[in-house]
Amino acid sequence: MSATEAPASPLAHRSATAAWLESRSRGGSPHGSVIFHAPSFAFQAPGGGENQLVQTGRELEALGIPIRLFSPWTDRLQHSRLLHLFGMSREGLELARVAKRRGTPVVLSPICWFEPRAIWALEERLWKKAGGLARWALRRAAPRLGGWRKELLDLADAVLPNSVAEGTQLRKLFAVESGKIDVVPNGVSAHFEEAEPDLFRSRHGDRDFVLYVGRIEPRKNTLGLIRAVKSLGIPIVVIGEATAASEEYALQCRREGGRLATWLGASDHHDPLLASAYAAAKVFALPSWFETPGLAALEAALTGCPLVLTPNGSTREYFGDMATYAHPNRPAGISQALQSCWHQRRNSRLSRFVASRYLWPVVSQRTAEIYDQITR
Repeated sequence: MSATEAPASPLAHRSATAAWLESRSRGGSPHGSVIFHAPSFAFQAPGGGENQLVQTGRELEALGIPIRLFSPWTDRLQHSRLLHLFGMSREGLELARVAKRRGTPVVLSPICWFEPRAIWALEERLWKKAGGLARWALRRAAPRLGGWRKELLDLADAVLPNSVAEGTQLRKLFAVESGKIDVVPNGVSAHFEEAEPDLFRSRHGDRDFVLYVGRIEPRKNTLGLIRAVKSLGIPIVVIGEATAASEEYALQCRREGGRLATWLGASDHHDPLLASAYAAAKVFALPSWFETPGLAALEAALTGCPLVLTPNGSTREYFGDMATYAHPNRPAGISQALQSCWHQRRNSRLSRFVASRYLWPVVSQRTAEIYDQITR
């Protein structure tokens, strides 16, 4: 909790999401509405978690449920139907405390994964590595131990992890009651299923390439992927932008990518050029340190693009044997997985499977049912 613009209208598709966010922040009334909240920094470098908020909101509105983005200046939580928090943050905790005092139900989509291997790999200093692992081990041994995340999970009336694996982890690390956990999978827009490669190829050339879509940051292991394609001499297209804390990392990715890498910046998920990129790609790769399961992976899967994914997180739960898995700390394994998928055809079975389970209308219907359960 990211990608390319059509040159003829660089703001057209980005503004679709921006317009929705703005209208739900300023228009309407909190009375009887579901109030959405994400950390204040969330949309500075939007990714899958932010898109989950937007798409859930749109689909719930299609079901007749009024949605409003929380405004600290004007909204009073006691006037709303419920508060839905996207992502775990201290801001969300403070708001949940107020909501509970006002008698307003709280729904939490944690969008989280706690991966000890990532702690060791991504922390730069040894003492931070050791400290992070010690805290994880303590939490694993004593899940009822206090802490702000524990308090937030306890305050929530319903916790909506994106997978059974995420829910299991929340129970093991924070002793979350099983009765308040309802798995609501991440979703994908149906328009990706109809994507064609022609638009992308007409603008960026008719050649095979590996596609990466997402933030450019160490957790996503973008540099590891760049090095893997470089070792194979395979072109890569990168659609995404760096977080503020990862600008130096992104520069290193660009330096090492050289002529093999094409950098297309960030894009809205409704941009037809993004969908066309998935349809044109030979392989989609996301060998991150963990994913839950990665919104871009779902989008690529809906086009039938062969997938190279991290095994860490909930990816196997979503894609099973229909993806190839590569550990982020094994460069040779990433290269081998890419090479294997490079010779695969597009996977219609994968596309049909994702379409049958993970389209946004299906996912959001489950969210609406949970709202009804806790507000009866």
